[in-house]
Amino acid sequence: MNQKMEKEDKDILLKIRSSRACIRDGYRMFTENFRRIFRHTWPLAIGFAVLSAVASALPVLVSPTLTFAGLLVETVAVIVLLWLANKVLHKRGFLEKTPKVGLKPWLRHLGMVLLVVIVCLVIVSILIMFTSLPAVIMMAANWESQMGVINGDPVGMPDYVMWLSIGAFLIAGFLRAYVWLTVLCPLYLTKASIAMQEKEREEFNQKTNTKNNEEKAIVYRP
Repeated sequence: MNQKMEKEDKDILLKIRSSRACIRDGYRMFTENFRRIFRHTWPLAIGFAVLSAVASALPVLVSPTLTFAGLLVETVAVIVLLWLANKVLHKRGFLEKTPKVGLKPWLRHLGMVLLVVIVCLVIVSILIMFTSLPAVIMMAANWESQMGVINGDPVGMPDYVMWLSIGAFLIAGFLRAYVWLTVLCPLYLTKASIAMQEKEREEFNQKTNTKNNEEKAIVYRP
């Protein structure tokens, strides 16, 4: 019974979808299974939160000249988070293994892939604006204080504000980890859809070639 249910679940995941269906079903898949995803990925989210806090602290608490370095650390952290989370979720059995997809199929379905990626990034940007609001407020307060010091004013921020800022950066980073993880399910379903389309395409070509060969054999039969 369990094997039958697992096969049905796999058939539901590994099927041809439009780009709109990949996005819709991907986000539904994430929200309906969030507790399971959280259970498997919370250590990764903590690691990301630490790196994200470092990236935010570099230009705010150290020096504004380190803004580029902070962005670089944040970008690397996002890439590593998504890569590791994808491996962990496959290893834990949450994401089924899909057929391999080469470069040509990705290029053949480039429009679909770009549409899914762009929509996911827009959604991520909106969610990050809300989840990072406390950290942004702390950034603005620290920058205002630093500008005052540069202009000769005394430091207007208490000593504990630095630790409060670090705490805000850590919490915002942890929340941002799960905002970024929302893109995994839509991209996974996109890959599965491309793999299924390529499989059907290959089967159709094989049947067509077989039929053509049979017709040629009949025509040229001595």
